[in-house]
Parts: sequence; structure tokens; C-alpha cells
Amino acid sequence: MKMVDYKKLEVQAKELREMIIKRASTNSGHLASPLGVVELTQALLAVYDFKQDKIVFDVGHQAHAYKILTGRKDKYFSMSKMGGMRAYPDIHESEYDFYGVGHTSTSISAALGYSIGHPEYKSIAVVGDGSLTGGETFEGLNHAGDLKTNILVIYNDNGMSLVENVGALHDKKRVKGFAESLGFEYVGVIDGHDTKKLVETLSDIKAKKLPVFLHVQTVKGRGYEFAEKDPSTFHWPAPFVIETGKPRFTSTGDSWFAHNDKKGKEYIKKYKNVYFTTPALVGWGLGGIKKEYPNKVIDTGIDEQHCVTFSSALALSGNKVLCYIPSTFLARAFDQVIDVVLQRIPMVFVITFPGIADSGYTHQGIYTFPMINMLPTATIMHPCGLEEYDRMLDEALLSKKTVFIQSPDETISVKAFKGSMTAIKSGKKLTVLPLGNMMQKAITVADKLGDVEVLYAPVIKPFDSATLAKHVAKTKKLLILEDGFVRGGIGEGIVRDLHELGVVFEYAHMGVKDIFPEQGSMDDVLNYVEMSDKHIYEVAKKLAKHV
Repeated sequence: MKMVDYKKLEVQAKELREMIIKRASTNSGHLASPLGVVELTQALLAVYDFKQDKIVFDVGHQAHAYKILTGRKDKYFSMSKMGGMRAYPDIHESEYDFYGVGHTSTSISAALGYSIGHPEYKSIAVVGDGSLTGGETFEGLNHAGDLKTNILVIYNDNGMSLVENVGALHDKKRVKGFAESLGFEYVGVIDGHDTKKLVETLSDIKAKKLPVFLHVQTVKGRGYEFAEKDPSTFHWPAPFVIETGKPRFTSTGDSWFAHNDKKGKEYIKKYKNVYFTTPALVGWGLGGIKKEYPNKVIDTGIDEQHCVTFSSALALSGNKVLCYIPSTFLARAFDQVIDVVLQRIPMVFVITFPGIADSGYTHQGIYTFPMINMLPTATIMHPCGLEEYDRMLDEALLSKKTVFIQSPDETISVKAFKGSMTAIKSGKKLTVLPLGNMMQKAITVADKLGDVEVLYAPVIKPFDSATLAKHVAKTKKLLILEDGFVRGGIGEGIVRDLHELGVVFEYAHMGVKDIFPEQGSMDDVLNYVEMSDKHIYEVAKKLAKHV
């Protein structure tokens, strides 16, 4: 075993936590999770050589200390900025990163792949933050136990995902029997903050050439009092004051989260058979409802596939079901979504954080439109404000079909109207059609150009192309602003419909081209995908032939 200076590691751990806290307090981003694995990371690096051994973190935001200690300390404060270090492991960033892991449940499968034919090195999966609830995790464990390769699965058991963990394996007494039943040698439970014990245990495991399951218990938010007391809030906090834990900036206006909380409670009083389901995202729109009506909010864990099928059967049994899933995670349950739409199961998907995002290429909300648009009978709604959200959610809850409604990032007030669309602004030069969170950009370019029509069409699938045709027939020009991919998006079908209807017009379709958006501020990202106000104005001006 290597000689280890534990006093030096203790000082280093303090410095690592100070860096992690300082970065999050200034730039936002993950905090509680990386704080909880500092000692575990130090011990792994003390025992293993990751120029030969392999390690995959699950989920990737556990890897902050690992990144700092593998040659990226000087870049740490550039994390998530344009041109800076990635927020998650990235195989193109460092030779020490072995698999890109923006999402969850992938580590065991990836580590197992690395282990095939290589008994000479240890292949390690660090599983934590609710990852032991995901379906792929169990698939990987089952396969690993059968293959008997030189793999080590470390279960970082902090009792949390975004909120408290759920599921049978949340009971620590069951983990040992579970791991052994799949063919693993079980070791644990080890204090995940006792560096000496961790080093000794990992050194013993290093000599073993069979599947080992190491159960480590840690505290999420370790070393920062406010994060330890409230790990959910400090999972990904807004910029905060280190000394008090209070946000640096006070939000203004009614957020969608608070609004949805109020709306959900109204539904519970109105409908005895209403349920709210989510794959571990209780804190994003359902926290207040869960606190007051715990039996009405069902958190299934980080398991989008199970959550979707479970929710659909709950709906089939005569209940009104609203399933809350962030757009970036919806893709992980696409096969199950097809099952739901195929059977015309009447339920509502509330899609949070839709559209172009500033969270890097692993956490974009730009996949929803292409995915759902291809499915017959599905309905997609996007309100441009909170009042519209209420109206459309009421409509969705009474629908006999599967409805996908996106939470609005905008707070634009719209007068009540009949029909499928209404003109927010009138004009003869150009018709602008925003799809998703693009209404403010449409209004901005219309105000700048003048004499430009802006349409609001809240139901974007099935889209009323016939009504749009009447508007475009007058202006002869159409600018589509799509909050997602151009290729396979909503706009492509609209243009095709208009041509089939015989409308003669010029058009431009703006959105994310055939690229993955980069990380950075929202302005950085919009510039990168050429959807900034400046880009839109230039295209609109050319299309309108405005001088």
C-alpha cells in the first residue's frame, strides 16, 4: 500500500471544500453532492492509478474534487462558462475522464464495458445521489454479477437524490443481501468521511479480481453547515452569500414553481382522484404540494422509464395524473412515452425547463418537439405566461388524449381569445411565429422592425396550419422562431403544410441547427446557436426587405 500522509489529506480536503463552496456561491451550480465525496475521492486517488485503472462517476456532479485533483485545479472556476471546464466528466476534456455522465444510471454499464478483457486494472463505478433507483443501474449490476470481471461498484449512500431517496434499497439493511444475490462480494457500511478507513478498505479491494460492492455512507453537503441542513436547496443553489447561505439576489415576481404549487393544491380540492408523479424532481414545482398533501405526490426515484409507465397505468385506473419531467430527462423514457401515446392514455405530462438552456450540451431541453411531434394523436401545448398556463392545464386535464404542456419561462399576458391562435401584434411586412419560449424575442424584433405581425399559437401539435395560412397569405413572409432543433422540429411540418395549402410565401426557420449547444451564460448559448436578438433581427430584416 502507498504511504499516505493523512494530515496532508485533511488540509487538502478543507481546501477542496472551500473551492467548491466559493465557485457555487459565485456562479451557481452543484454544491451539496460534490461536497459529500471529497474524502472518497482522495482515497480513490491514493489507492488507484487512473492512468491505468478506470473510474466512472454516476452522477457526474460528484466529480468536482476528482477534476481538481487530476490536473484541472486552475480551470475549476471556469466551470460551465463558455470555453471553460465542463460541469461533468468529459472524455474530450481529460485523459482521466472515461465516460461523459451528464445524467444518471450509466456508470456501472460503462465501467463493466471497460472491465471486459482487462483483469490487470480495476474498473470502478461510483454510484450516488439517487442513481441506485435507475433502471440501467440494475441492468448493469445484474450483468456485472454474471460476468465476474474486475469491477468495483461504490454505492455512495447519502440518503438523497434531489430530495430524500425512495425505494426499497433506501433501507440500508437490504443492500447487502441485494448485492450478494447478484454475485457481488459486499463490503460495508464504511464511513465515507474516514479517509484512513477508506484507504485501507480500497487497498484490500484492489487485490480482489471479482465484482465487489462497496457500501459507503456519506453526508450530502458535508463541510458546509447550510448544505448539510438543507441538501435539497443546496443541490444546485442560486448564487449565495457563504457566511449566511442566503441567495445573493432576490427574485421578483411570481415564479412558475410557486404558481404551479398553488394550482396543484386547487386541483386536489377539486378532484379527489388527482395525482402528481415525478422521477425524483419533487423540488421543481411539487415541493409545497408534497408537504401539504404527501399522498398526492408520488416520487418514483430517478427512473423516468418506470415513472412514465407507472403514471400511465395510474391514469388508466380512473385517476387524473400529471407527470412532471424536465425536458432534458424526457428522452430517457421515449419508448415508454410512445406506449402511452399509442394507447391514447389520457394523462398530462408537465415538461419543465423546456427549450434552449445554459446548462451545457448534456442538459438541453431541445429534444421535446422533435420527439413528440412525430407521434400521432399527441398534443403539445406551450403557454406564454402563467395565466395561459392555468387555462391550458385545465384544458389538458380534461382531455381524452395524452397532452404534453411545457412550463413557461416567459410571463407575457395575453387577452382571452377564441380559436387556435391570435395576433399579439399586427403588421403587413412579416408574420413571426414563435414556438416555445420565443414570444419575447418575437415581440422584440417586431418592435424594432415595425409593422410586423406576431402570432401566438399555444397548441403547437396538432398545429392549425389552415389558420396560419390566412395570415401568411397577407404578409407573404413568415419567420419561425423555434425553441429547439430545426431539423425534425415543429416548424418543418408547418412550412410543408403551408406549401401543400398553396400559399406562396418566403420564409426563414430559426432554431438550433445541426449542433449541440455549448455551455455558458444564456446570452453565450443564444449567440452560439445564432438565436440572439441580433441574429433574429438580421434575419427578419432581410426577410422583410427592411431598409
